[in-house]
Amino acid sequence: MEARESSDCLATPDDVCQAYEGLSDLELYKLHKAALIHLSGSEYSDPNEIINEAIIRTLKAANGGKGRRWPKNVPFIAYLMQVIRGLASDSRESEDQSKTDWLEAMVPADATTEDVLGHLDHHHSDALTNIIEVEMNIERQARAKADADRIEAHFSQDPQVTWIILGRKEDLSPAEILEMGEMNPTQYDTAMRRFRRGIEKIFSEKRPS
Repeated sequence: MEARESSDCLATPDDVCQAYEGLSDLELYKLHKAALIHLSGSEYSDPNEIINEAIIRTLKAANGGKGRRWPKNVPFIAYLMQVIRGLASDSRESEDQSKTDWLEAMVPADATTEDVLGHLDHHHSDALTNIIEVEMNIERQARAKADADRIEAHFSQDPQVTWIILGRKEDLSPAEILEMGEMNPTQYDTAMRRFRRGIEKIFSEKRPS
C-alpha cells in the first residue's frame, strides 16, 4: 500500500506539462532568475538552456527513463530549482575534472608530467604558476562545494530558505529576497532562523567529538 501511494505521488508526463504550462509570469521570472544564479562556471550560457534541460530530463524520467522524478507533494518550481542546481553542479564538476586531466593528456609517451612542467617553467612561468594554483585549490574547492551541497540538500524542501540561499549567492538585498520569495518580513525572519539553525546543525555534525 505504501509503495502504491509513493508511486501515485510521482508525476506523470501530463502532470509535468500541466505544471509547467501553469506557471505564472512571476514564477517564470523567479525560475529564470534562479537559473541565472546557477550558470556561473557551468557549460550553460543561457538560463533558458538549463531550464529546458531540466524540463526535458523531468519528462524523460516521468516516461520511465533515467533521472529524477518530480514528487507532486513538492512545489513544482522548488523541484525545478533543485534539478537546475544539480545540472549546473554536474557541469562544473565536469569542467573542474577537465582542468586536472589536461596536463596528463599533454605528456608524451616517453616523458613525464615533471618534464612538461619543466618545459612550461622554462618558457612560460605564468602558465606553471597557474597550474600549481589550480592543483592547490582543488582540495579547498572540493571541501567548499561539499559544504555548499550539504547546505542546499538540507534545505531542498524549504522553498523560503532556498530563496534566501539563492539571494545571498546573487548578493540580493533582504528586500529583493522578500519580493522574489513572496515572503513578508515575519516569514523572512522565521526562514532566517531556520537557516541559521540548519547551518549550526550541519557544521556541529562535522566537528570531531
